[in-house]
Amino acid sequence: MFLCPRLVVCAAIAAALLPADVTFTESTKFVGGTMVEMMRKMASNPMMGRMMAGNKRTFQDDTYDVYIKGNKMARWGRVTSTIYDLDAGSITTIDNAKRTFTTTTLDEMRQKREQAQQYMKQQQGPAFDFDVKVSNTGQTKMIGGVEAKEVLITMTAKQASAKGQMVVTTHSWLVPYTDAAREAAAFQRKLGEKYAFLTSGPGVGQGVIAAISQAYKQENGFPAEMEVEISGLMAGPMPGGGDPNAPMLKELVEASNFAKGAVDDGKFAVPAGFKEEKRGR
Repeated sequence: MFLCPRLVVCAAIAAALLPADVTFTESTKFVGGTMVEMMRKMASNPMMGRMMAGNKRTFQDDTYDVYIKGNKMARWGRVTSTIYDLDAGSITTIDNAKRTFTTTTLDEMRQKREQAQQYMKQQQGPAFDFDVKVSNTGQTKMIGGVEAKEVLITMTAKQASAKGQMVVTTHSWLVPYTDAAREAAAFQRKLGEKYAFLTSGPGVGQGVIAAISQAYKQENGFPAEMEVEISGLMAGPMPGGGDPNAPMLKELVEASNFAKGAVDDGKFAVPAGFKEEKRGR
C-alpha cells in the first residue's frame, strides 16, 4: 500500500499534538488558621469527636498520586480520592476508609450551587465576587533543585457579609515548565474553565478553589508550591479572645515528580467492591 508522505507527516503532527498521559505527586497540608485549629481541637475531644463523626477528616493532611489521561484526571489519596471526567461532566468522590463513592454531574453541581447562592442571598446578601490582583514579587527560592519565582495573588471579595470581607492570599512559587508539567497545567486550566461556577460564593472551600485556579492560569511557570491563606470571615469576638481578623485557614499545596508515560485506564475507575452512596436531591 502506498502512503502519501503528506498524510504521514500530518498524522505525525496530529499525534504529537495529542495530550500526553501524565503522572505527578501532590500533597495538601493544613498548616494553621483559627478554623483549622478549632476543628482539630474539637476532633481530639472524645465527646465532640463522636459528634463530628465524618467531619473529623475535614482538615486532614494527605498526599495524592495524580494521573491525567485525555480528558480525565484521578487523584488517589490515603483519605479520599477523586476522579474528574471532563467529557462526562462528572466528579466521583471516593471515601477510601468507608469503601464508598459518590458521583455528581456538572448539572447537579450547578443546580446545588444555585440553590446555595439563593440561600446565601437570603441570609447575607449577594454571593461574593473577587477583585483579583497578581504581582511578581521578585522573590526566589529553590524547590527540588530548581529556582522558583514567587507570584502573589490577592483576591478580595467585592462584597462584605455579616461575617466580614473575605480575602484570599496565595503565594504561588512557579518553576520552569517541563513537558509533563505543561500538560498538567493545561488540564488544570480546562478543569477550571469547566467548573468555573464553583469558584464563586462566600465559602472557605470556594475561596481555596478560586485561589488555586488563579495560580494555574499563570503562563510563566508551573505552581510547584502554593501557600493559600483565607481571612476576613470571622468578624466579632473569637472564643478565648482571639483576633477576629486572624487567618482562618492556611493551606500548603505542593506538586512534584512529574512524568510522561502511559497511564492505565484502571486509574480512572472506582475499585471493585466499593458501594455507591446516593445523595439527597
